[in-house]
Amino acid sequence: MNLGQEFDFARPVQVAVIAGVMGALSATTALAGSDASRIRNCEDSDWCSYHRTVDSAWRYSPLAQINTDNVSDLRPAWIFQPGQVRQGIHSTPLAIDGNVYAITNPATVWKLDGVTGDRVWSYEPEIDQAVLARTFFGHSRSISIGDGRIYAGMIDGAVVALDENTGEEAWRKQLIDSAKETVGFSGSGTFVGSDMFVICQNGGEYPIEGKCFGLDPSNGDVKWTFYTTGRGDEHALSTWGGDSWKYGGGGSWQPGTIDYGNNQIFIGTGNPNPDYDYCGADCRDTNADGHRPGDNLYTSSTIALDLDTGSLNWYFQEAPSDPYDYDASPGEYVMLNEDGRSLVLHPGKNGFNHVHDAKTGQPVNVYPDMRSYNWTTGFNLETGQWENMLWPKAGEKTLVCPAIDGGHSWNAGAYSPQTGLFYRNTQEWCMWLTVGVKGGSEGVLGSVERTVEPVVQAFFNAEFQGTNPPGDTNHAWLTGRDPVSGDIAWEKRYDIIPHSALMATAGGLLFNGTTDGYAEAMDAATGALLWRFNNGSGHNGGIISYQTGGKQYVLFATGHGSYVGRAVAGLNEAKLVNYEESAAFVAFSLD
Repeated sequence: MNLGQEFDFARPVQVAVIAGVMGALSATTALAGSDASRIRNCEDSDWCSYHRTVDSAWRYSPLAQINTDNVSDLRPAWIFQPGQVRQGIHSTPLAIDGNVYAITNPATVWKLDGVTGDRVWSYEPEIDQAVLARTFFGHSRSISIGDGRIYAGMIDGAVVALDENTGEEAWRKQLIDSAKETVGFSGSGTFVGSDMFVICQNGGEYPIEGKCFGLDPSNGDVKWTFYTTGRGDEHALSTWGGDSWKYGGGGSWQPGTIDYGNNQIFIGTGNPNPDYDYCGADCRDTNADGHRPGDNLYTSSTIALDLDTGSLNWYFQEAPSDPYDYDASPGEYVMLNEDGRSLVLHPGKNGFNHVHDAKTGQPVNVYPDMRSYNWTTGFNLETGQWENMLWPKAGEKTLVCPAIDGGHSWNAGAYSPQTGLFYRNTQEWCMWLTVGVKGGSEGVLGSVERTVEPVVQAFFNAEFQGTNPPGDTNHAWLTGRDPVSGDIAWEKRYDIIPHSALMATAGGLLFNGTTDGYAEAMDAATGALLWRFNNGSGHNGGIISYQTGGKQYVLFATGHGSYVGRAVAGLNEAKLVNYEESAAFVAFSLD
């Protein structure tokens, strides 16, 4: 195995970075424009949306200047430290015409020069601190760009559009009443085209009606609304006991993927509220005694919505009545073509990869992507049912795998058309779960009594503690596999679970960021490690590549934190020191 060159970068370039933070204006050229056609047909040199393109979710860069032969020569080109951030950097930057756009927690938007890392402008909205204090969703995981505007969803329920040249507000729309519902948006949504922008509310842990909105990107006006707990949908409402759908959670906390061929968008929805219910094995029966008995559609599901109307084309529920918090919100819908058939792959928090016919939603294959799961024995393609589901009994401590944080989370994988492999970090961990009894229990997360008005309270109705899988320690597998069959070509074990998104490139490379600070490049075909660099902080966010001035750059978002991050740190205290202490964007090039 060729380890290439290993560097140790802790904090030696802060002086240079401070100049950027203080606002030295960039010498970038004027934008050629982020018009809708350009975003839909992203140029090789750019990174136009969360997964680079809005209609594949491959996280694949067609650039090959940096490749397996020279990646060991990568050096830092620039570093930008945004100052104090909340729980690391979760987002994936964008790059258009040599300019980098990014958002940091809780809601500051940046435009940086892609050559120097200098700040061009920044936008820091006024956020109601009372709302911020009530929610643990202080995360901004993405922004979008299109038609000359940067779009950002705010945690207080507003959506803003900023002029990409100046950072000034083009419009602002308050879509969610945060005084009642607390939660707003953790991601920007998806720029579909000049006539449509789609964004969903987060907050499955709060007693809300989850919502997805179709907006006019020119002014933010609402064109349609889809309710993830079933309002106006008799089939969905029939899966909720009583009127529990009115405060049933759901929503979504990641952008979707566009299927232009079928004029639809794929979205993963959040868990129902409360996370855990005391009805146990009876919970799927709408007549059971519980907070939310029934399957609770369309929570914890993949939904395919018509782009023009927001109507439902198809759905697939990844955890019926979800007794584990295995919401389907990881916004990773990988578009594939097999023998002329359009397929879509979704890695769920439940530890399984779900492959569907993109047009009809018919499951083609559902296979485990983790090894220590015990919540089910698997999905039966013939019956269309999850088999032998584990139903924790109220008041009893139960080992459930994966943990509440899932086998997968927001940090996406990557697909390379060059190798035909899909790459993913999969978390191997479990939790001890004690569901609260009827009426609530002292010691559970939330209140003893559930409230629905005013709607400002997270209510889990359970106590849970992360733990190691049976016979092993918590760890992760990075795999390269056939995305449809699930056959593994190569795999690599990490003893500390990574939370970076991945990126594949036409240079035959796969990039990853570890929780203990390392940026890595591997041979995408074999998994052989070719290069490592210590960024001085763990990784929560995305990795992108772009080209400007004839030079290719690879950009890492660093800074580790979040609810999931704290869980990993708690299980690896001796190995992770001050893991939340710093955050930066670190760009690399060949000279």
